[in-house]
Amino acid sequence: MSATGGVKRVKSGCITCRIRRVKCDEETPECRRCLSTGRKCDGYSTLPFSRRDLQEASLSASRQKSPNGSPESEGLIPRLVTDPAFSDLLEKRYFQFFRQRTVASTNAIVSCRFWDRVVLQSSHSEPAIKHAVLALSSLHQLSSLPPDHETSAQHRQYAEKQHNKALEAARALIASSRPEDVDRVLIACIIFIIFENVRGEFQAASMHMDSGRAIVAQNLQRLQSSARRKDLLEIERALARVDLPAICFSDSTSPYRYTIVDFHRTRPILTPDFFQDINEAQDALIDLLRWLLVIGNHIDIVEMDGDLLTLARYQAEKIRCGAIIDLWHTYFEDVVRKMDASQSLTVLNMKLWYACAKILVQVEGFGAETRYDAFMHRWKEMVQYGEQLAQALAAPAQSTSFSFDFGYVIPVYLVGTRCRDPLLRRRAIQILRAYPRQEGVWESTAAAAVAAQWVAAEEAGLEVSCAADIPEHRRIRFISTQVDVDNKSASILLSARSPETPQRVTAHW
Repeated sequence: MSATGGVKRVKSGCITCRIRRVKCDEETPECRRCLSTGRKCDGYSTLPFSRRDLQEASLSASRQKSPNGSPESEGLIPRLVTDPAFSDLLEKRYFQFFRQRTVASTNAIVSCRFWDRVVLQSSHSEPAIKHAVLALSSLHQLSSLPPDHETSAQHRQYAEKQHNKALEAARALIASSRPEDVDRVLIACIIFIIFENVRGEFQAASMHMDSGRAIVAQNLQRLQSSARRKDLLEIERALARVDLPAICFSDSTSPYRYTIVDFHRTRPILTPDFFQDINEAQDALIDLLRWLLVIGNHIDIVEMDGDLLTLARYQAEKIRCGAIIDLWHTYFEDVVRKMDASQSLTVLNMKLWYACAKILVQVEGFGAETRYDAFMHRWKEMVQYGEQLAQALAAPAQSTSFSFDFGYVIPVYLVGTRCRDPLLRRRAIQILRAYPRQEGVWESTAAAAVAAQWVAAEEAGLEVSCAADIPEHRRIRFISTQVDVDNKSASILLSARSPETPQRVTAHW
């Protein structure tokens, strides 16, 4: 016993038992002590890696096994998940990091069964998914380090190596796959999309997204009738969640190529009834937001073409979308009244996105940029919700800055650009800078840098105390970007209504 009267603190065993300061039986893959008490066993890994860890693991991975079949060196960590799918200690370490850090960070706002069940389980049986997960894990670790960190080059090399293995395994899977293997192909496809987006290869990500949509469209009947309907539905919903940030992203090398017809072919949830839980409400909101954003993209194109008949048709569809969003909110409020406090971040995030949706629905699809000035109450709500969410995620108990899911970055960026109130938009930009966070293809400090250039272009030479001080001809209407992730910069083309040549500026972060 210790001097404080508690149980002697253990220095080995699973992470859960070490946190609880109880003796661990060190069974793998999960200790019996955790299982007997209904707790989740978090395994035996020590994270993050040091340079010595990586070097030792690399050496151990390259060594041959001894004649009795045991590895010659097990000095990296005391115990790890025992699984023949992971052939060396380095693979095990990266998988543990993905499970304990990457998935936990992604699920910080909403627990997504796709990541903590479907992907993790599939990693043990499908090489394409396993190697894609390991590549993504190394990118996550790389993103949290300064460029000149002693382990950065090793993480980058490992990511590339595992990505190449994943692509090779995926090609073999597709070549030999049966119709019932569509779930594994889709899982790998989703991970490839995220991997390419995080490292700034937006064209490759777009190609994978097109493939994923095509697979869903071609297999709708099976997705509806399969005995594994629950897992397949999770995969289908995960693709929709990855799609939402992509619609909002405007890198000129990978324009969004999704039509209204394509969207409706994927059976989106556009007629919400009542929701049994908050996850059902969020799934419906995601599809409504995707619908609204795809409509908005088409309205911009049609307006420039001058096709009034088609424009009227899109406007009518937008009105229908707005009515369904109002219905969604009614059912959402019913769910919230029955929820417990543990899901407060989920509710906050959905309130933020609902406020964003209301602006996009109510603002006219074309016309003066000053039309956004009528929604100051909504902009204020978005800043308030965004700041609360950012602070909660940055708290020590959460401390999550990397996610595949969507959170506050896109809506807060919208405040920084389309809201012309000088105080609100600067507060929004400060949130993005103060609480760095990667959300799929979106990175908050990059979004802040782009928004700051937008503000500078609109306000140059003006004394701005309110939105009305920025005349219509100075307001940015269209933006085109080319993002360089490696050099943390973006070339930006800003276009206003004025007859002047669009401004070309560079943002750095």
